[in-house]
Amino acid sequence: MKTTEFTQSLNALVCKGGESLPVKQKPVAVISGDIVNSTKLTTAQFDELLLRIKDIQQWISLEHSFNAHSINRGDEYQSVVLNIEQALKYTILYRVAIKALGKDFDSRISFAIADNGQLRENVSESMGAAFIISGRSLKSMKNSRLVFNSDRIMFAERFQLLFKYLDRQLTELTPRQCQMLLPLLKTDSELSVNQLAEGFNISAAAVSKSLKASGWSLIKELLNHFKEQLERLTNV
Repeated sequence: MKTTEFTQSLNALVCKGGESLPVKQKPVAVISGDIVNSTKLTTAQFDELLLRIKDIQQWISLEHSFNAHSINRGDEYQSVVLNIEQALKYTILYRVAIKALGKDFDSRISFAIADNGQLRENVSESMGAAFIISGRSLKSMKNSRLVFNSDRIMFAERFQLLFKYLDRQLTELTPRQCQMLLPLLKTDSELSVNQLAEGFNISAAAVSKSLKASGWSLIKELLNHFKEQLERLTNV
């Protein structure tokens, strides 16, 4: 999907005859992230990282053709997500996929859900509440590496503590555990332990142990809970 078509389609959601409609705008999600200690990466590691970010963004666009992305200076990235019920999954996917590259890789991520605004051909030049909230939250991050905010304040507050626990869980994941979570995050179908074991050429017992240590069952439960709560919010 060309970026021009993306911009025209999004603007059509909130504009008519060149003028903004005086109605509640359709919300979008914006994921903003940067790489931890990117200056310490070797050239080969940096190239591997860029390829991984591009792969993630391509996959996110496969799920919704109007999702759009940018990469700035190689160590900052951003995604505009229209299928907002999947925003948390994409945020986790970014973090896990980057950490899966090895112990030298990690990312800080801020994602926000809010009414869209001035959506331009270049994602990094777009404006609006979701962009502002996501960007400011990323810049203000200190000890955490994953935050969520929204112009729906009560909705955001409802998840603050849960996401603190999620951030801690993701931070403690090993690269191997992250590698094992990737196929689970990339499919809506249930993958069995035996299927994962076959794919990674390890025993089913080793897979079960890794998934338990990574807290996958609770991560999956949180993904479903966030999606359900968001659907209720947007259907009001």
